[in-house]
Amino acid sequence: MPIAYAHWAGTYELFEGETARETWRLGIAAELAKLVEGPARVLDLGAGTGVGARVLGELLPQLDVTSLDRSAEMLDRGEVPKDRQVVADMAGFRAGEGYDFVVSGFDALNYLPPSDLASCLSCAADALRPGGHMVFDYSSRKVLKSDWGALEYENEKDGHTLHRRHHWESAFDRSRTVLTLRRGAETLWHETHLQYVMDPFTLEETARGHGLRTVSVRDIDGDAYSPAHTTHVYVLCKD
Repeated sequence: MPIAYAHWAGTYELFEGETARETWRLGIAAELAKLVEGPARVLDLGAGTGVGARVLGELLPQLDVTSLDRSAEMLDRGEVPKDRQVVADMAGFRAGEGYDFVVSGFDALNYLPPSDLASCLSCAADALRPGGHMVFDYSSRKVLKSDWGALEYENEKDGHTLHRRHHWESAFDRSRTVLTLRRGAETLWHETHLQYVMDPFTLEETARGHGLRTVSVRDIDGDAYSPAHTTHVYVLCKD
């Protein structure tokens, strides 16, 4: 597993679990509820500790969810059953074919630079059956460049303090986040995460090049699309 996420696996749900669950409910789960007509196979990309699979299991129990992540530790920590795990990189995976839905939640696709995102879309198209859908949420340029352009803050939970420092790197067109976890005066670890963003038009054109037609794009908490919103929900279809 890449060292950048070695520590985050153990504290991810403590600090991100509640927000991740709400994001899944408002975004992917709401879209799947409109599309699902019966039992269906779902592949979750960048599944982490399996938050998405649990949310979908609660709201849409007819779905059979397979969780894909490059970190076996994250999947194990989330107690994702072994027969529902695929340990692989989102940017280049083969998880079989015939899935009704490929999904990715809580801005997991933002961690892919543009070339890797294009590869991920290609792999997703290969995994989907004809008429299947890819549904994902994606942080906007506005939130990464403006809201998080130079932002620092801390969260405290269970005796731990997580310090976050966000910085937009214009030269590389990406956001850098440095995470530091402390317990009292002791620093437990540092990690650096990078996030990228592709504008909706380019994303739509890239998806189309891999056989995925854009059905809709909306703000995560509404029915319309606004460039100024922090997060958007995309629905693509394999024709």
